[in-house]
Amino acid sequence: MGDIVRTADAYDWSISRLAEALKKDRRTIARIVQESGISPAGSRRGNPIYSLADVFDAMDRGSRPQIAEGLDVDDLAPQERRAWFQSENERVKLERELRSLVPVEEVQREMSTLAKAVASGLDSLADMLERDAGLPPEAIDLVEKTTDALREQMYRAIIADDDDEDAANG
Repeated sequence: MGDIVRTADAYDWSISRLAEALKKDRRTIARIVQESGISPAGSRRGNPIYSLADVFDAMDRGSRPQIAEGLDVDDLAPQERRAWFQSENERVKLERELRSLVPVEEVQREMSTLAKAVASGLDSLADMLERDAGLPPEAIDLVEKTTDALREQMYRAIIADDDDEDAANG
């Protein structure tokens, strides 16, 4: 018959049980536990048992690429620093090729083209409505005031973004 285990200890398992449950080799689990410095949560029948959550977290950390958050490049040895900068340059080149990283000049050019197209459409909207829809002069005045307000709002948003960018860089 099975052992009675307290609920608090239900997720503290031996290396063998962890390996079986996670469908990994026992040596792999032992290596993960050792490299991650996971302390035993206790012992059962003389064998150390480990928290399933701790082992899972260690496996999850190992499967994700390490990020440079909190990394001080100046603390690296010269060869490691060189390798880090080379890897960052390669990452940037790849992101550029995949078009997930777009040069700021290209973004500014495309946004400028878009803003010009919208402004041109707003400029001609009142004329089109007057000519094609036969709106009365009062309605046309309202359309012109509204489009002017929209253009002013777009202008202020662009200027505010430039100011925010200047403050961040300054």
